[in-house]
Formats: sequence, structure tokens, C-alpha cells
Amino acid sequence: MEEIDDEFLDAEESFEETQNDSNDISLTVGIRETSKAIDKFFNNDFEGARNHTEKYRHISIYHAMGHGVFNFLRAVLTLEQEHVVTANRELSESLETIQTFRKKGGLVDLVKSKDFDSLTETEVHAELVYAECLLLKAMLTICEDETLGSFFNAGWKVKQAFSGYRECWSILKKRSWSKDKEMEHFEGGVRLGYGTFNLLMSIMPPKITKIIEFIGLTNSKDVGMKELMACYHSQDNIRQVLSALVLLMYNLFLKVLMGKPCDKELVQEILDDKLIKYPNGAFYLFFKGRFEMISGRFESATSWYVKAMNCQKDWIGFQHVGCWELIWIAWFRCEWRESLVYADRLVKESKWSPCMYSYFKAAIYSQLTNLTLEEKEEQLDLMKRVPKLKQKISGKSIPSEKFAIKKAEKFSAQNSYLLLPLIELIYLWGGFTTLSQNQSCLQNIHAIVQETQNKQTNCNAEDFCLLNLLEGACLKYLGCPLQAEEKFQLVLSKSNEVKNDKYLIPYTMVELATLYIELKELPRSKEMLSKAKAMTGYLMQNRLHLKIHANFNKIKALEGLDSVEENNVVEPTDEFHDAED
Repeated sequence: MEEIDDEFLDAEESFEETQNDSNDISLTVGIRETSKAIDKFFNNDFEGARNHTEKYRHISIYHAMGHGVFNFLRAVLTLEQEHVVTANRELSESLETIQTFRKKGGLVDLVKSKDFDSLTETEVHAELVYAECLLLKAMLTICEDETLGSFFNAGWKVKQAFSGYRECWSILKKRSWSKDKEMEHFEGGVRLGYGTFNLLMSIMPPKITKIIEFIGLTNSKDVGMKELMACYHSQDNIRQVLSALVLLMYNLFLKVLMGKPCDKELVQEILDDKLIKYPNGAFYLFFKGRFEMISGRFESATSWYVKAMNCQKDWIGFQHVGCWELIWIAWFRCEWRESLVYADRLVKESKWSPCMYSYFKAAIYSQLTNLTLEEKEEQLDLMKRVPKLKQKISGKSIPSEKFAIKKAEKFSAQNSYLLLPLIELIYLWGGFTTLSQNQSCLQNIHAIVQETQNKQTNCNAEDFCLLNLLEGACLKYLGCPLQAEEKFQLVLSKSNEVKNDKYLIPYTMVELATLYIELKELPRSKEMLSKAKAMTGYLMQNRLHLKIHANFNKIKALEGLDSVEENNVVEPTDEFHDAED
């Protein structure tokens, strides 16, 4: 204990010296001070965190990295162009600062000779934080300039960042660490970066993973989880809190998108730990709300989301994220009027996707009865504006906005009418997986679908297919597989008659495939997945391909075979570097 106290006092004295002579900050002090800034950030003192890192960001690699990260998060949460431009500039300056601390002459020659012990400890950490800032810079490049050139520029930066992580992996494995004080922080960063890359790339469809492998990236889910958990369990490393965020994002968002159950024990463990440390932290309050929501506890989720929104006022964009989540909860509970309040705020304030928000609000009006004349006029105006509000990234429209535009056009073509647009949105956004956790709310949705179906006397093929797909999904999650299969087969019987909403057919095929997996009819499941995979040219295609990929892996696991991920590279090896040389 006495030794620890001495080290702490030495670090504090070192920091005081830098205030008098701002030419250098030791690595230990840089890490310690950046850790304090992180605590400020997760306690909602966002500006305090940025200010804490700003003063010494030109002479400390960790201050430079921290300042870049905080500006990046502000830009992503607000999407204000001013903040995006600022964050991009600050990250460029961070990279310039970090570059001055990197090994002179480049790391490539060092990797070839494998003389990692010749690096100073600061040079080792400089390689890591350089890769981290480069990755953030890549993500911001598209936000700032949505041209095709920016897309390729971002891709190149991603490849450079991953190459940096691979080199850091080699350093971690080959360097003699006996003289280094901050090895735990370096190891945590390497495992965080390498684990995140592997985990996120592993969920991509095969056509994307082929490109990933071609440019040298790896995609092993098992390795990704192993490395992220190693970082998370290293409680004292500066990046532990970031690994917790990645694990929460993966379990609470990506798994839901793929129709997979989250690891509830892990999520609960992380939330319990972080809410003790940051009891009023907006981020962890928000994740708690998300956890309650996907667990089917909608009233509890609402209270956590509201608390997360109200605990800070600096970043309005964060409150908009809360509004988005509260819209879905209101829909799950069939509280259409309540959702209108949140949608209205997003339409008026948020710049993330005015196209989607306008469609959401207009679709809510379609679900309501007894609209006022003013509401009817606003609905018409919103639907007319939807196509004009679309955005493009790298020259391509956003899939969800393309869907909204098609539906708005259909609304106009059908004399201002859409069939169950909100329940259709719930289905497409994976909401039935969440509804399955609250059978009462699911039964209410089912009752609405049945009531609508009973009123339809002579509906067209597409409305017929939509109704049967929605009812089939309700029956499936209500535990009635045979009745669900019957509804799905009715949809496929009309496949040749569907001309516009072509997504209905492949989505139904995947529903049947997942049903057959549950019934252990794997050959039939593979047949349906293959048929769905072969279909192209429909809305929300990439979203479905994630589920197709996940279900193929599930089948392979059930058959006792290695999953797709396990056939990929597990970790960088000396042979890999030799081959690359």
C-alpha cells in the first residue's frame, strides 16, 4: 500500500511539474488524467471532460486521444455539421500530436526485425492510440463528406487502423514487458480494438466478409468475444469502460437486429457495476432502459429512458435518441397518441433523419382514428415531404429512408391510405423479438391484426401478404408454430402477384426458416434460407441478409459443424506477417 501511495504521489508531482513546464507529460500521468476525464464524461460533465484533455493534448498522447474521442462522441450524438467538422479537425490534430511520439523511421521495419524491445514504452502506446484515432477519423470522414471518394478514403483509414492493431498485437505478444509500468493499459487497448473488429465483422453477410478478408481483416465472433471479455475483466485498465460499452451495444442492439437473444447475465452484470460507479450517468441509464425494453418490461424501460434524458441538458442529440426509443415502447403498448409526442419532437429538432421522422409521424396518424382536420392536413403534408428529405451516404440512399419514401408514395397512390404501417415498422425493426417478452402486449398487437383482417373483404395481394405475414409473426411468438406456418405459406402462395412490396416474400421465407429451426427441420430451413438469399432488389435487403447469415450459422452449430466464423483467421501470427512481407 505504501508503494502504491508513493507511485501516486510521484505521478501527482510529475503532473504539477508539467503545469510549470508544459513540454512533456509522463505516460503514467497522461493515463491517470485521461481516466479522470473519462469519469467526468460518464458523469455527464461532457464539457468538463473535453476541457480536462484540451490543455495538454499537444504534448500527451492520451490527452490527444481523449480530446479526439470526446469531440467524436459529441459529433456522432448531435450530427451537427459544425460539430462534425470540429471533431474531424481535432482528430487530425490528435493524429499529428501522436505521430511525433511514434517510432522514428516507421514501425514496418521494426515488425520485420521483431525488435520490439527497442521501443520505448511511450512509443508502444503511441502506436495503439494512433490506430484508435485513425479508426474514429475514418468513421467521421463519411459524416463530413458523403461522396464516394470519402467512402473509399474511410475504407483506407479502416484498413490502416486494423493494420495498426495487428502490429500492436505482435508487440503485445513479443515484447519483454518487465520494465513497463503501463502494460495493462496497452494490453486492454489491443484486446478492445482487435476484439471489436472481429466481433463486428463476424456478423456481416458472406459477400461482405469476402471483401473484408481480401483487405486483410479478420472476422471471428468467438475471438472477438474472448478479447472483449479479457479487456472488460481487466478492471483497472483505462479502456475497460469502452469494452463495457461495446459489449452492451452488441447485446442490446445488434443481437436484437439479428433476432438473437442477448446475454442477459452479462448485461445485468455490466449495468449493475457501472450504475454503482455512475448512478446518474446518461449512457448507462439509457442502456438500462434498453435492457428493460428488450426484456419486455416496458413501463420500467420508459422510466429509465426518461431519467436518462433528464439527467443532462448539454447534448440534445442524446435526448433525441431517448425519444426514438420511447416511440417504439409506445408502439409496443399500442399507445399511438403517446408516440406522437416523441415523433413530433424529432421532426422539429433532430437532424439525424428528417425523412424517417416525418414518415413516422405520418404513419402514426394512419394508425389513429378520428383525426382532426388539422391532423389530416399535416399528415398529407408530411407524406409529401418525405421523398424530398432523403439523404445520401457515398452517393447511395439510406435503406430505411428508401423504405419510407416508397411507403409515402404508396400512401399517395392509394388515396391517402396505408395498412397497419406502425405494426409493419415494428416487424421490420425486429420488434416482435422484443414483444415476445411481453405476451400481453403481443396479444394486443395480434388482436389489431386480426380485427383489420376481418374488415378486409377484397384487399389486394400485397395487403393480403402483409396481413398474413404479421399474423404469422404474432402466432409464431405466441407459441403457435403450425398456425404460423399456415399463414406464412399463404403469403408465399401469392408471391407472383406481389409487385411493389417485394420484401414480403424473402422476409416470409426467413420467418419460415427460423420456424423450421425451432422444429428441428433443418433441411427445410436451409432450403428456405437459400431461396431468400438468392432474391435481390427489394427494400431492407441488407437487414434481412444479417438474419440469413446468423441463421445459417445457427444451423451449422445445430448440425455439429464449425460455424462460419470459426473457419476464419483467429489471430495475427508470425506467419501472417512473413507472408505479408
